Amino acid sequence: MSKWLDMSLTCTQISFKTQQPVSYSPMNCVFEYDGHKLYLGNINAANDSQYLRKHDVGAVLSIIDTSDIKLEKSIIHLWIAAEDNENVQLTRYFDQASNFIQDNLRHTNVLVHCYAGISRSSSLIIAYLLKCQGYTLKEALIKLKCQRPQVDPNNGFLEQLKEYEVKLKSNKTQQNSSLNKSASNFMSLSSSVEKQNSIPKSRQSISNFNIYSNLNSQVTKTNIKNLQLKTIEISKTKQSFLEKSCSPSNMKTQNYQGKSFFSNSKPEDPLKQYQKIKNQETQWNKQILGMKNIYSNHNRQHSLNL
Repeated sequence: MSKWLDMSLTCTQISFKTQQPVSYSPMNCVFEYDGHKLYLGNINAANDSQYLRKHDVGAVLSIIDTSDIKLEKSIIHLWIAAEDNENVQLTRYFDQASNFIQDNLRHTNVLVHCYAGISRSSSLIIAYLLKCQGYTLKEALIKLKCQRPQVDPNNGFLEQLKEYEVKLKSNKTQQNSSLNKSASNFMSLSSSVEKQNSIPKSRQSISNFNIYSNLNSQVTKTNIKNLQLKTIEISKTKQSFLEKSCSPSNMKTQNYQGKSFFSNSKPEDPLKQYQKIKNQETQWNKQILGMKNIYSNHNRQHSLNL
């Protein structure tokens, strides 16, 4: 950091001491959330470890252009390097600072400080109140000035806070519009379901069939043209073998009362029966062929002897 910057800081510190009374507190509680306190203060409060321990401060947000900050290792620390200048784009840190404050306020006290606790730190706390607590810019300024009268963001930071407020409002309106649209869609769907429930079941089935047929009309028209029905004819030999089979699993009997029953509780698969019969037929055919060959050979020998 340059010497000119050091001179400017010392000048602001001197002017601050002359304007404020000697009994000025290094930090003030400006907001409470879930039993924890948000403090706005200066660099002296951040560098006094006993003072922080006394007020149970477990997280510190420093927005300052100097690294002369001495904190204990147990304290959660976020340092944003920014000058107290109207041309500094502080708006790019608003979301980060607001999230840091909100996350740490849930379990400990938080201190937000700059060099004097007037402009930079107060701007970040105002951004937090706008985003996370629903304050307006005017309400946030009044709240901070009531707790710490010297709060005075520079004109550049005030303009950025105004733009940030407009941005947050536009985001809320968009979210509300999307929620209203989703709610209206849900109501329309629920009303349509109620109408269908009020219609008798016969009419509901007809209407559903009409809707389904209209949706699938094009598909059915194209598919009907491409359909080719094929008839499958079962050969008579298979039926004859199945009918002539005398296996106990396939044999159907009748008792004296005329009631039909199957002799086997687990009937055999007809295909297996058919395969067995075919195997027997092939064996018989082989035997017949063998007998024919023997008979033909016998005839040949008999003719030669003659």
